[in-house]
Amino acid sequence: MREFIVVGLPNSGKTMFTLNFANYVGTKNVDIIFRTHDGLITSRHFTLEEAKRELCSPTIHKTRSLQSIILKLAVGKTAINFKLTDTCGLTPKIHHEENIRKGMAQTISFMRNADFIFHIVDLATVTEPYISNTVNIDRDLYDYGILRHNYLVLANKFDLQTARNNVVHLTSAFPQANIIPISALHSQGFKEVKAYVARNI
Repeated sequence: MREFIVVGLPNSGKTMFTLNFANYVGTKNVDIIFRTHDGLITSRHFTLEEAKRELCSPTIHKTRSLQSIILKLAVGKTAINFKLTDTCGLTPKIHHEENIRKGMAQTISFMRNADFIFHIVDLATVTEPYISNTVNIDRDLYDYGILRHNYLVLANKFDLQTARNNVVHLTSAFPQANIIPISALHSQGFKEVKAYVARNI
């Protein structure tokens, strides 16, 4: 089964994308597999609305470990399963909480084994200082991703006019990336993401 890992900065929209994309491909209830940095694996059943209420938050580092959903997508006459895995957000600074540090280390380690990388970038943050900043996790993810040839940038918050104008800046900053503008909140751009998944599972 192919696995697509969702990475990016904290609060970039990773969990909202994961859950709303599950809804977009026809899933109403999900069994989320939680994998902690110390190897503990648990599973919980949610409706998508329950999952969004519990797992999505403006609080930074709400997601602290791997959270996977097995989804099904029709490709021709065949329904194929794939795994979509949400991760702990990455920051350039060493976090003071040990479990968050270990969650970020888990994310970085897991990227090496994932079949495909979805890199969520918050378009609202793509300003001139952001682009010129040399300490930039998004750039580090881009530099790693383009070497893997299984990497897609999802430019989130395209529904916001102020953020939409930053697509040109992101394209300039990440010239070798395949970029799809999306709104994780409103499921915009998901048709193109679904097509990408269908081509690669």
